[in-house]
Amino acid sequence: MARQRRIDFDGAVHHVMNRGVNHEPIFFGDPDRIEFGHRLADIHEQFGVTTLAYCLMGNHYHLLLRTLDGDLSTAMHRLASLYSRHTNDRVGRDGPLFRSRFHSILVTTDAYLLTATRYIHRNALDMPGVASVGDYRWSSYRSYVRARPTPTFLRTDLVLGCFGDDRSEFARFHADDTPSAADYAPISAAGVMQVVQFVIAEDQLLHADETTLRNRLEKTLVMLLINDHPGVEWQQQLEARYAFGSSTARRMALHRARQRRATDPAVARIATRLEFLLQATHPRAA
Repeated sequence: MARQRRIDFDGAVHHVMNRGVNHEPIFFGDPDRIEFGHRLADIHEQFGVTTLAYCLMGNHYHLLLRTLDGDLSTAMHRLASLYSRHTNDRVGRDGPLFRSRFHSILVTTDAYLLTATRYIHRNALDMPGVASVGDYRWSSYRSYVRARPTPTFLRTDLVLGCFGDDRSEFARFHADDTPSAADYAPISAAGVMQVVQFVIAEDQLLHADETTLRNRLEKTLVMLLINDHPGVEWQQQLEARYAFGSSTARRMALHRARQRRATDPAVARIATRLEFLLQATHPRAA
């Protein structure tokens, strides 16, 4: 099956993520994270790709990138190939470093822009010894709160604009365990769909070796949201994505979604993660 073409255009913002092959490290030490920063600077200079947020973990990364000329794939190919070659040479290894091509989600709403930024920075809390977002050196958070200089490839004004350029509000949004992106950018059906797309991409990143069929997973998750959140303002908009010919067809689609959650552990896991993220960043969706 041919790969689906990525949606890209001038000025598009993408949430980009990838991990190491077989869940192995892609960063073996601080020199590798420094090298990755050089690669981000390189694609900024060569392709006009600006970084809006980043977090470099042990075996994966998360980036929020804005493309100037709508050429994300070419820029990421250059980043991955040069980084892999330089890192392999440094540590004396051979073979591919990344598991496959990167995942990307086109950011189309301010709500998801904030959700992704917060998620990227708080990813560092999974690292041993990291008690707060500001403790971690290898994310863009410290630049946002002026705890260190902003690198040339990083742009903070787009995200900070959602907080009225108030850095203390930005910090509070990251520190609070249950913030609401809706306080800054109202949730919509489009915003909910972006969270749906993210949990699918995140799960594939973490569990790509599973053989679970993911056919029509997006529809299954949407139908579960429709089933579990009756009466919310975006319910009808989500339902309108699917042309149900009758109430019976709708009822059967809901039944299939509930059955799939009940019988497929992977679907149940992803559905639970979706609910958690919606509650953590958009409590008004409840």
